[in-house]
Amino acid sequence: MTALTPEELNSDFLRHFLPETLYLIPEENFGEVSAAIPAPVAEETAIPVVVPDTHETPVVADNRSAPTAAAIPKLPKVEKVAEPKTFEVIGENRKGLVVLVTLPGTAFKALPQSEFLIKILAAIGFGPADVAFVNNVSGATTKFETLSATHRTNYILSFASRLDTELPHEKFTLYNPVLVGNVPVVFSQSLAVLDGDKDQKKLLWGALQRVFKK
Repeated sequence: MTALTPEELNSDFLRHFLPETLYLIPEENFGEVSAAIPAPVAEETAIPVVVPDTHETPVVADNRSAPTAAAIPKLPKVEKVAEPKTFEVIGENRKGLVVLVTLPGTAFKALPQSEFLIKILAAIGFGPADVAFVNNVSGATTKFETLSATHRTNYILSFASRLDTELPHEKFTLYNPVLVGNVPVVFSQSLAVLDGDKDQKKLLWGALQRVFKK
């Protein structure tokens, strides 16, 4: 498009685009006028004033689950092993006579019905209810202190079952009554040996008479 000449820029044309009143300034004075016009001043930017909020901000519950700590591995459960029995006991032990033996379980359970043993007990004034039949199931040497702490012990009659003590005492020998504290102890061969040996029976009878005098 060809540029319009100044003459073509008539007042109606300028009025259409510039409705304000226009003033024609001589060219030679344009510099002076420009100098007189002050430079535009930058508009001051208002700094917003922050007013502290005196109202407490409501706490919104966080329903998100918090991260859980790593689970501590559980140690494997160790089952407690039951300690082996030291003694197996039958009888009411009314008079505190401990008959100590070391026998298999079946033979021990039949011991209170042994006719031979019942005769021995009857000869010294005891019945099966007066006795504690004690089986040393461990097979180890029985400690007098352990035995006397767990059972009423006024007398001990041991049939081929070992016994020991920390208390001072004479040497344990067959058919020789020995005092351990105030408790008489008589050692004998096993009932099986005694039952077929008359000499052994006499030796046992002599030892029992020394303990159980009437």
